Amino acid sequence: MDLLSFDAESLFFDSPPAEEVVQLLQRAEENYGDEQAEADLQRAYHLAPDHLMVLIALFRYYVYQQRFLEALAISRQARDVIRQPIDLPHDWRTLSEAQLSSGDKNMLMVRCYLLCLKGEAYLYARLGELEKATALLEKLIEIDGQDHLGATALLTVVNDQKQQNAPVMID
Repeated sequence: MDLLSFDAESLFFDSPPAEEVVQLLQRAEENYGDEQAEADLQRAYHLAPDHLMVLIALFRYYVYQQRFLEALAISRQARDVIRQPIDLPHDWRTLSEAQLSSGDKNMLMVRCYLLCLKGEAYLYARLGELEKATALLEKLIEIDGQDHLGATALLTVVNDQKQQNAPVMID
């Protein structure tokens, strides 16, 4: 399966959320360093809790704020939102390349799902949960044989940190 090869398919942004949500996201972006940014993101989340535009904005905010546990929760939610319409298993550990390429899957959504897994691996690594990070990265490498997502490089960093018994410092 080539994760870089896909036709122009519908993006999750093709169905934008309500105008109020879009305005809240724009305001949060404009006021990023301000405490109002999080309030705007939380309000957008309250209004559209399952919209990927909102989830991705909130995920990024939490990552940049180094609030990794909150970012993990949002990533899991985003994966669940993506997983259902493209009929992926609930447990990522049972995921196979065949499942990802079977049927009429939107490859952009498959890629987004896999990037959520990679993001979670990064977050686990930053939290010092190297075994969880390793498991996610090994699954990604198994599925993405051509390493389009770059999981191999991240796994190398995680493995180096395991050997040094030090926290992962990836910026």
